[in-house]
Amino acid sequence: MMAGFHAVPSNGTPQGGEGLDGVVALVLTFRRRRLATEVVRGLIEREGFPAESVIVIVNGEGGLEDDDLAGRVRMVYLEQNLGPAGGFRIGLQLAADLGAGWVYLCEDDVGLFDLPSPRVARTLKRLHNHPGQSSIGAVVAYGRVLDRGTGRTVPYIPASDVRDSFPEVDVAAWGASLVRCAVVAKGILPDQEMFFGFEDFDFWLAMRAQGLRLVVDGDIAADVAERVFTRREDLLRASRPIDAEEPWRMYYEARNFVAFAKRHGKRMWIMLHVALTVRRIQLSPTRAHKWAAVHGLFDGLRGNGGMNPRYLRGRPERAGHEFLASGEQGVGTE
Repeated sequence: MMAGFHAVPSNGTPQGGEGLDGVVALVLTFRRRRLATEVVRGLIEREGFPAESVIVIVNGEGGLEDDDLAGRVRMVYLEQNLGPAGGFRIGLQLAADLGAGWVYLCEDDVGLFDLPSPRVARTLKRLHNHPGQSSIGAVVAYGRVLDRGTGRTVPYIPASDVRDSFPEVDVAAWGASLVRCAVVAKGILPDQEMFFGFEDFDFWLAMRAQGLRLVVDGDIAADVAERVFTRREDLLRASRPIDAEEPWRMYYEARNFVAFAKRHGKRMWIMLHVALTVRRIQLSPTRAHKWAAVHGLFDGLRGNGGMNPRYLRGRPERAGHEFLASGEQGVGTE
């Protein structure tokens, strides 16, 4: 399954810069060479990670556009696209096998949010002195609040007095998240069958069910929430399609919420989801959006999972107003 994997340090434990010993940075990428390269450079040049402590998981297609940089970090090429669920699952297991204490999970487009940097070493130092830190399983840059009545979430908007603290949240997107490897030791890993969509929420709730807390980094939460939740589309638009331009997403969103609701919610969540999905189908701007949602809802109700080759990212990133070539596109990607 894996190729192009550089040798680990002789003691098997990542050797980090100041405050980063035992921390692995993990970047997951699929068809986004330019964006992934920018994230990896940021981890080394701004966060201070040694190149050998950076792992890049290439999810079937892609890599880095800088061959010299790719030769310095640990490259892991998967034979097929396993989605963020499968890709992060393998990356977390690999980081734990290397003896890491923490792993910094990064999506390949998270650099577009320009998170405050350097912050990882500072966050870990603050966390070390935080009461109850041993029960914290992960620290996210931005989180969401789950409505237990409906299964829907809203952005967590921190109060002005949360700096220097670690307020608890219910779920979060992967984004840029510090995960304690003790989570992996408990057997908590992303579910590969979810592939894409709610697989991150499912992982965090599984972690919390084992008594480990999910907290947001209060030191940066207010600034980051404004970028991610208010200015998201503006920050993404110049470099990659915004979510509404990718009909394939609607398939997984419609499908996976059903599995998510069965695991963590109640029947009412599914009933409401069916009604909301039907409404989204009615309001969808294109035929591709409509069919993606229809297929996703029916597959979800039938209990289907995994990767559907008809619904994959086709236009990964762009330079100026032009999309960069990325190979063939599956049905439903336009």
